[in-house]
Amino acid sequence: MRVIQHLGSRIFRNVLFATTITCLAPTHGHAASGCAPGSTCLSVTGKGVPAPEPAPFIAQCTGVFPDFVTPSAMVPSAGPWFKLSQSYPTAVPANDATWSNIDFKDGVTGANAYLYALRDYAFDGMIDADFKPEANNVRPWFHMPLMNFGPRAREPMRGLTSERSVTGPELGLKPGVTIHNYAVGFYNAAGAVTIGQVLGGASPDLAKAQFPQGAMTFKILFSDVTANDFQGSDVLSGAPQWTIRTAAGPQTVRLMQMDVAAVDSRSPTGWVFGTFAFDSNATDTSPWRRLRPVGLSWGNDFGFTPADQQAGKKLTETTISDQAPAYSASHLGWAGRANGPVDNPISGCLSCHSTAQSPSAPITFSNACTTDAQKMLWFRDLKGNQPFGGVDASCNPITSAPPPKPLDFSLQLSVAVQNVVQFGDVNPCSPSASIMNLRVDDHPGEHPRIAR
Repeated sequence: MRVIQHLGSRIFRNVLFATTITCLAPTHGHAASGCAPGSTCLSVTGKGVPAPEPAPFIAQCTGVFPDFVTPSAMVPSAGPWFKLSQSYPTAVPANDATWSNIDFKDGVTGANAYLYALRDYAFDGMIDADFKPEANNVRPWFHMPLMNFGPRAREPMRGLTSERSVTGPELGLKPGVTIHNYAVGFYNAAGAVTIGQVLGGASPDLAKAQFPQGAMTFKILFSDVTANDFQGSDVLSGAPQWTIRTAAGPQTVRLMQMDVAAVDSRSPTGWVFGTFAFDSNATDTSPWRRLRPVGLSWGNDFGFTPADQQAGKKLTETTISDQAPAYSASHLGWAGRANGPVDNPISGCLSCHSTAQSPSAPITFSNACTTDAQKMLWFRDLKGNQPFGGVDASCNPITSAPPPKPLDFSLQLSVAVQNVVQFGDVNPCSPSASIMNLRVDDHPGEHPRIAR
C-alpha cells in the first residue's frame, strides 16, 4: 500500500537482536530558538543527537517525545507548530465502537455503513478542532511518536509525513507529471494504550504490540496536485486545503484520501481496513464530509489472482463501494482489492499492513516476484500476532533467527520501532528515559526505511 524509501549505503543485518546493545545516557540537546512558545527547543542532528549551534536540526519538545525533528530552515518562524499528542493512557477505556454492531460482510450496504461509522467517529469533534487533538472536546486522539527521522520525517506545521509519490499517467495525471503526497495519522484511546506500552519504556517492548478490541485509527492524506496536473477535470476541486512546510518552503496541499482501520474480532485477520477518496461532485456542507467510500477489506482474499478478476469472479473478503469516485474506482489494488488513490496498485489496504513487523519486511512484492504464487505471499490472512516473515532477493520466503516480531498491522508503529532499533535514532526530549540504540554488524545489501 505504500512505497519503501531506500537509503544509500545504510547497511544492517536483517535480525532483531544481534551483537551489542548499547543504551545511551539520557541526553538533552543544546538550547535553540524558533519553536512554539512554551516548548523546549533543542539543537540536534538529524538522528536526534545533541549538536551545537548553529543547529543543523531543531527538535521541539512539549512532552517526552519530540513533536518534530526537522532541518532548522524548515521550522516556521511564526507557526503554526505541530504538537504531538502523546499523553498515552495506561488502561483501555470503555469500548465506544459505534461500528461493532454493523455487519461489514453484508455486501455493499454493510460495507458502506461500517465505513461511514468509522469516518463519523473519526470526524466527531476533529473537524471543529482543525484536527488538533488538544482542541477536541469530544474524545482524545493520539499520534505515533518517533516518526521524526529520515527523508520522510514529520514536517513541523501539521505533522505530516511523506507518502508514496504518483507519476502520470497513473491516477489520470498528465504523462510524466509527479505529485507528492503527505499524511498524518491518529489513534483513539484504546489504540494509544498499546503505543504507550510498546514505546513508553527505556526500549521498545515488542511483546506488547497487540491492539485491543475497540482500537481504531485513521489517516488523512493530502496531495500537492494542482488542477493543471490532471489530464481531465480537477478531481480535488473544493477539497479542504492545508499549508505544510517542505524543504522548498510553505506548500499548499489538498485532501485526497482517508484511511480507516479497526480491531474487530469478527475478521479472520482481527482487523478491518477501509479507504475513502474525495468526491468533487459531492454536495455536503462540510468539504471534509465529501469523502466517499472506496472499499473495505477484512481479509486478503488469498488465492485470488488477476486472472480470477478477469474471469468475472468476485472477491470474498473485500467489498468495493458503489459510491467510489471514478478516479479511485479505476485505481484499485492487485486484482481489484480495496486500495486508495495514493496507494500502490500492486497491493491492497490490508495486504501492506500485514507486513508490520521488526525487523521490517517489504510492504509490496518486487519485480523479482514473477508468479502469482510468489506474489500471494503478500495476501495471506495473517493475524496481528503472526509475523510476515522474511523474503530474499529472489522473492523466496526465508527463515530468520531469531524470528521477526509482529507489530499487529501497524506500519506507523513499525516505522517508530525501526527508527530506534534498526537505525539507532534517539529521542532528545526525555531526561529520564534513554532510548535503546541497537548496533548491528554490517551485512551485504541495504535495509530501507519504511515510508508511512
